[in-house]
Amino acid sequence: MKTRIAAVCVCLVLALTGCSGTTPDPSGRPGALRVAVVLAGLADDSGFHQIAADGVRKFQQDGEISLQIRESVINPVDAEPIFRQYAAEGYDLVIGWGFSYADAIFRTAKEFPGSHFLTTGGADVAQKATDNVATWTYAAEEMGFLLGYIAGQSKLSPVAVVEGEKQPFVQAQWFGFSQGLRLANPAAVEMPPIYTGSFEDAGKANQATATRIREGARLVAANAEGYAAGVASAAKAAGVATVGLASTTSEAAREVNIGRVRVDLVPLVRELLDRLKNKTFARLALKSTLANRSLVPSDIAKVATAPDVPGDLGSRVDDLVGQLAGGKVTVQPWTPGR
Repeated sequence: MKTRIAAVCVCLVLALTGCSGTTPDPSGRPGALRVAVVLAGLADDSGFHQIAADGVRKFQQDGEISLQIRESVINPVDAEPIFRQYAAEGYDLVIGWGFSYADAIFRTAKEFPGSHFLTTGGADVAQKATDNVATWTYAAEEMGFLLGYIAGQSKLSPVAVVEGEKQPFVQAQWFGFSQGLRLANPAAVEMPPIYTGSFEDAGKANQATATRIREGARLVAANAEGYAAGVASAAKAAGVATVGLASTTSEAAREVNIGRVRVDLVPLVRELLDRLKNKTFARLALKSTLANRSLVPSDIAKVATAPDVPGDLGSRVDDLVGQLAGGKVTVQPWTPGR
């Protein structure tokens, strides 16, 4: 009775506050699982939030799931009643796609033990999976290592890193990046990373990129996040190359970016849905890696700002992926305090 009353209250609150940022719920085929995804950003940001949106939409298109996506719920305090609403409405799976959502997801999961959830986090989140909460993280050092190798193949130096928030998983990625850069170009000079404090503020990223270019950077590494357009525009204006941006970031990114490593969530969503159907969901800890093809080199391109990039860079990258996935090449893990 308490749970039912709480659910009614949540629905009333949401009705009063409105439903902006909600994608309509197209029905799947009969018997399709009902999946709801709450994003801390936009579903078409060419970055972290689009990873989740793209990962589930494939199964919506196949009719395997019906899907509801709620965008731009930045504050976890605002997200928690939305999680409760979806659970109370009987959704089979509620995904909280934001690194600040974990506590809210775990609290909601305790209130609705018959519902199933997915939350995201750093390397430690795998240890927190419960009977009805699956977790997701990614092999940050692997992603960084491969991106660093792509950067090193350009033979450009010095190399700058422009990033958003200084989070442990981000630091781990750039620690791996340094290792891959040294493998491909031991002579490369690497500037200390600049953290702007925001994954979304393109203006701050533009300023940070311009600063590093004035200091001599010939290549700027970043991630395909909301801030990426600022990196691309500053790099294009200065005739400097980048790595890490998506080809969909902007026209400027397509002109200056050599390549990136993207997350393909489809293989892991496949496992998630299968476990849900087979009732083997408990203690499920998902991780995007090169070996399970959830980390994928992408957008490899020849650009005018990096004339020395080898024509067979794609083949070289694929070869390294095989070596990393097979354990022939290893990446030193990042630890706090490095």
